[in-house]
Amino acid sequence: MLRFQPMSDEDFAAFLRKSIPEYAYDQMRSGNWTAQEAAGRARAEFQQMLPNGPQTPNQHLSVLLDEPGHKLGMLWYFVNTQRERPTAFLIDFFLFPEARHKGYEAEAFALFEQEARSLGVRRVELQVFTHKNDEVELYLQHGYSQTSVFLARDLGE
Repeated sequence: MLRFQPMSDEDFAAFLRKSIPEYAYDQMRSGNWTAQEAAGRARAEFQQMLPNGPQTPNQHLSVLLDEPGHKLGMLWYFVNTQRERPTAFLIDFFLFPEARHKGYEAEAFALFEQEARSLGVRRVELQVFTHKNDEVELYLQHGYSQTSVFLARDLGE
């Protein structure tokens, strides 16, 4: 049986060490940012969204644990109750490599959705970079559907 636990300061530091460079790379790979600006912009966005770290209001940062308490992954979502249908925006959710493909995904999604419902959430939204085919497939397999596709084309100099 899995459970979520709020991130400690140590967990949050580990989360940032993984997530900021990954986000910078994804933005760069998608053509949104240059290599020179990616790291700085990613750090700035995280600082803007999480000025008080795990204690930032309406931001939910958790560690996914198994029954004995081993860390399996991490979760970050924002709750917007100002919308007509209160919505959770799933910003980052991942299992550590050693926990992947062991059947935890379905239980983790169900646990997240149960937690979101308890906060009054009626809709979950997320964005996945299209080059992350495995992630797109994972969400589709767990009942999420595409609601839009964002396209871009670089025109060069």
